[in-house]
Amino acid sequence: MAKILPCRAIIFDFDGTLADSMPFLESIGVEVMMKYYGIPREEATKRYRTTTGLPYEHQIRSNFPNHEQNEAAIAEFEKLKIDRIYEQRLFPDTVLALTTLREMGIDLFVSSSTFQPTIREYFSRRSLLPFFRDIMGYHPGFEKGADHFRYVADKYQIPMEDVIFVGDSLKDYERSKGFCRFIGVTGVFQERDFRAAHHKGFVVSQLSEVPPLVELKRPQMELVHSDN
Repeated sequence: MAKILPCRAIIFDFDGTLADSMPFLESIGVEVMMKYYGIPREEATKRYRTTTGLPYEHQIRSNFPNHEQNEAAIAEFEKLKIDRIYEQRLFPDTVLALTTLREMGIDLFVSSSTFQPTIREYFSRRSLLPFFRDIMGYHPGFEKGADHFRYVADKYQIPMEDVIFVGDSLKDYERSKGFCRFIGVTGVFQERDFRAAHHKGFVVSQLSEVPPLVELKRPQMELVHSDN
């Protein structure tokens, strides 16, 4: 494993990575599954966690294909989520980590399964929009993973080889494969879970551990110029 990862940009997952929102989301996600599908809490929790990192509508359709209650369950979850999402706090070291990385000259992005207007409003209310070059939320046909990665590469002309994705779920790690390097953050999943999924890169317990692991990758022309 490399000691330092050179990069031009870091894309952060939101729930469970930047914000301590996973306990809240899991609680309402599990309750909705229990209510609409009549399953016990233990089973609902297992189904929720095995699909954590996907938009809730995808979690539902993956767990309960073609069920007649799907639309109602999805609608209730989204209502409960938006009613309280703005209350969810960032982790204590989130702002410090973001500040350090910006001072290093690294471009920062957010990639979330939360609806686009909601996730932008979350950061706007905290006056944190200037930290990020872009904030990408979910809408049908544009979701966390390949869609967001290609958007960053195309719009901002940042090759994926120069990007690191930081996320807290096994689904986040799966999404990074074939696109960019990945740093796992423990929470719902522990380091052993990432290793069992064959992630051989860094796993951290908090965001303040990320800046020491990375450095700004300077453009090739700048390197050539400085050598002269």
